[in-house]
Amino acid sequence: MKPGVLLSLLLAAVPLGASAQVVPAADYTDMWWNPNESGWGISIRQKPPAGGTRDTMFAIWFTYDPRTQDPTTASTTDFVPLWLPMTDGTWVTPTLYAMRVYVTQGTPFAPFWNPGDFAIQEVGTATLAFSDANNGTFTYDIRPPANVAANNPAYGLPAFSGVKTITRQPF
Repeated sequence: MKPGVLLSLLLAAVPLGASAQVVPAADYTDMWWNPNESGWGISIRQKPPAGGTRDTMFAIWFTYDPRTQDPTTASTTDFVPLWLPMTDGTWVTPTLYAMRVYVTQGTPFAPFWNPGDFAIQEVGTATLAFSDANNGTFTYDIRPPANVAANNPAYGLPAFSGVKTITRQPF
């Protein structure tokens, strides 16, 4: 089964927020990567319920933007960083978390923040399936909406999907 089909089925089968009873098997908060593919990874922050009923997760997938070559190098295979926030998810099982993937844009950190520069666009879905507390699989399906305006952060982002093995990054 294609990764995108699996993600769609998982997200459709479990409405967001419906699995409040599912308790995660572990705290997966950490930096995750594939040591054979250094250069990309996922930062996960898991938040147990504090007086609430639901354990949530916020993750950032850091990779490289296939739309923009890095102007500071001569290589045509170097691209600028791209951070994709992943949130609005739910625990499907104690070891499987399904979430939405977004792309954003905004003012660089310095010198001044301009709230008018900020934009966010949902571009796909992802799951994190953990085989134990230190290993898992990252499945993603990126399908930006068609015909977005040139000022939309998803403009020109290609569709892509895949499955990657991940492990906690040792420190």
